[in-house]
Amino acid sequence: MIGDFKRNETDILQKLDKLAATQAKGKKKDGDVNSAMSANNEIFKWDDHMWSTEKLCKEFKTNEAKGLTTAVAAETLGQDGENALTEKKAKPWYCIFLEEQTGFFSLLLWFGSFLCFIGYAIQEDKEDKANLYLGIVLGVVVFLTGVFSYMQTSKAASLMDDFKNFIPQTAEVCRDGQWGSLPSRQLVKGDLIKVKGGDNVPADLILLQVNEMKVNNASLTGESEDLLRYLENKHQNVFETGNVAFFGTQCTGGTGEGIVFRTGDRTVIGRIANLTIAAEAAETPLSIEIERFIKIISIVAISLGVGFFLFGLASYDVITNLVFMIGIIVANVPEGLLATVTVSLALTAKSMATKMVLVKNLESVETLGSTSCICSDKTGTLTQNRMTVSQIFYDRKIVDADVNYQIYKNTLAREQEKGADANLKNVAEPKYDHNDPGFKTLIQGVTLSTTSYFSYSPTDDELRAKIAKKEKKNIKLIPERKDVTEEAHPYFPVYKSYAQEMIDEEAKLSYVKRRVQGDASETGLVKFSQPLLEDAWAMGGINEFRQAHPCVKGPDGNEYQIPFSSDIKFNCIIRDMNVKVKEATNKEDNITVFIKGAPDKVIKRVSKMLVRGEEIPMDDQLMDDYDAANDRFASMGERVLGFARTQLEPTEFSKDYKFDVKKWKSW
Repeated sequence: MIGDFKRNETDILQKLDKLAATQAKGKKKDGDVNSAMSANNEIFKWDDHMWSTEKLCKEFKTNEAKGLTTAVAAETLGQDGENALTEKKAKPWYCIFLEEQTGFFSLLLWFGSFLCFIGYAIQEDKEDKANLYLGIVLGVVVFLTGVFSYMQTSKAASLMDDFKNFIPQTAEVCRDGQWGSLPSRQLVKGDLIKVKGGDNVPADLILLQVNEMKVNNASLTGESEDLLRYLENKHQNVFETGNVAFFGTQCTGGTGEGIVFRTGDRTVIGRIANLTIAAEAAETPLSIEIERFIKIISIVAISLGVGFFLFGLASYDVITNLVFMIGIIVANVPEGLLATVTVSLALTAKSMATKMVLVKNLESVETLGSTSCICSDKTGTLTQNRMTVSQIFYDRKIVDADVNYQIYKNTLAREQEKGADANLKNVAEPKYDHNDPGFKTLIQGVTLSTTSYFSYSPTDDELRAKIAKKEKKNIKLIPERKDVTEEAHPYFPVYKSYAQEMIDEEAKLSYVKRRVQGDASETGLVKFSQPLLEDAWAMGGINEFRQAHPCVKGPDGNEYQIPFSSDIKFNCIIRDMNVKVKEATNKEDNITVFIKGAPDKVIKRVSKMLVRGEEIPMDDQLMDDYDAANDRFASMGERVLGFARTQLEPTEFSKDYKFDVKKWKSW
């Protein structure tokens, strides 16, 4: 099956190459998609971040302590231009308006309206004003639908405006050995700059110094988790290395100092922006079908009109036949189709707007509706970023886990309160046995291999909305929270009171509805595990259970853990399983390594499987069971995670053992 997949993938790639080659032979335009894609592919060939500091300073004519000289900076600015994204020339509003009024379908209706006016002008009976009224109605319908389509189109903001929000206004730069503030637009290659928590990175940087610096690359990669920057263990892939910070991303904590190595359109965000604006809009399936339909209708209408005109010459005069021909042509034109299509799409667009979806082109609504399969690799892109545990595999069996233990207990309690009227058949019971030792071991391993936790702090917008609703005031009259810093401010106690009220309301919710801080894939695991640890097994919940088995720390105070990475596709945590015992004599009281990640990566690192409390060496039969469960879950579109642990022998690994968790990229 893998071989067939690879062959199909090769065939598809070859077809895409042929298509790209065919397009390349055609007439090229400014901002061509092919050139923009080539520019993006070059990113993976960058190796500046692999250079030594000496080579970096030599190539960019800079100094790691004093930065650029004013003369070199001015020269580079003249060569490369300002550190800004090039804007695509916007199409004038009146051109867009005319395009909406002169679409192929609209032109047909305008033609029909024009024929109605001609028919009324040449007819002998001026008392019959049907053609005049029909011509006016057609003109009004076409004009109003065109106006409506233009208004919908104009709501979509310029793509480049979205990218502008990523660009900071100023940057802290060192030139001629002096630190100072400089407009970000004047940054050039080789500039030495500093960034701190809360700043947006003003250009692509190669970091020389970091102090617990973290960045959020969500604007580039979609990943919401903050990434720690580090200088050692450089990676060839610029997106995976730790010594680079990208233009437009946010520094969420710590500080960093680095040399600018890309500016403006040459940065990663600049290349993405150019690729976005270079993409030419293709015809939608709906517009193609409407155009085809109109062509058929036009041919039929004109053929019938001309045919009857020729046949009528034998019996009637030319004027009468001409009016008759115009009537036939106009009668075959579907006057209400344009308005019907526009209104239908507009209503759908309005419905999608309530779901926080901005429809930039009305016809794209129909395209989305005719889609049979959407592929996405990001949780939250097409979903609500909410995950739940659906099925689990342990003891060589698949068990349904759709029912959350807390929901089950609450539903059961409400039903039992009905007394004689209670019907326990209405209560969905869990398919898993929470007293099963294998199930219990798995959930404990899940808890100790994750780090997400329940936490909620209302945002400023949520608080303002709450205050406005409770106090029955216009939200615009409520000052923003950032402006309410002094205790003497009249809204200081108001914000404090409502914030606590919202936190208390959150605490009353069931765990499946509570907010979780941490990785999205762990939220479902935490919500599933919490009621079992707290209620079923009386272990106090995930926080208490983790505190009882804390992460082992090194001499520098840092915890021994490896965060999830796309390189290794798993995370690793080392925990002390019995803090009361300083020098363990058995592996149960010693330290244990937990890993969580992609099933194919986890299974490569295990030699045994826990089956009904017994560790059985992996063989072909166990491997087949494991693969079958993994394939079944994957075929249902579920995200599959594997879990493993190894209890370390105290004779080899004491609790003071110094683990190396920094060179994991070499694994």
